[in-house]
Amino acid sequence: MDKTKISTLIQSIVDSDKDQYDFTDIVDLDNALTRRLHLGAIDSDFADAVDNYIRFFNRLDDEEQVPIEKREPIKIYINSGGGDVLATLTIIDSIRNSNTPIITINTGMAYSGGFFIYIAGHKRLAYENSTFLFHEGSVGNYGDANKFNNWAEFYKKLLQKLKDITLRYTNITEEEYIAHQKDDWWFLAEDALQCGICDEIISVPV
Repeated sequence: MDKTKISTLIQSIVDSDKDQYDFTDIVDLDNALTRRLHLGAIDSDFADAVDNYIRFFNRLDDEEQVPIEKREPIKIYINSGGGDVLATLTIIDSIRNSNTPIITINTGMAYSGGFFIYIAGHKRLAYENSTFLFHEGSVGNYGDANKFNNWAEFYKKLLQKLKDITLRYTNITEEEYIAHQKDDWWFLAEDALQCGICDEIISVPV
């Protein structure tokens, strides 16, 4: 859908009931029609929404038989302090399973789960003053000793997945990962570029 058609569609929707829409509604509608998502707190509901959104545009491109190299990318703007690890993995799988290109853009912070989602992008951009935080996260669990041990073993497997993702999609070495896996490892945009976390630092909106 080209930008002229999108603008016309938005205007017709707003004109149909002007009292129903405010500026935020119009921006949200424009984002939905122009393949833009905004990532903040990460939870299971948001992960489901992202997965549905990505699959929708893949299905649309497939039905219209758009070659992958000519598809309009989906853009995920990230300003996130992190969130649920399982929801994080859901979004990562959604991104990596997408034939339609997905660009992740760090507009402020990509911390914890936001960091892992960011590096999974097919192309990764960062604002000049954006920052990154790598850490494996923390978890609270309540229950008897046996249930806690079961969860601990499961959590170790999740952490291994995060390690595999980091080593696959960045230039961070296994030795560096092990050295920092128990720490908070902070990056400025230029540091992230050097470590292969981001592909390009941008100074104009995309």
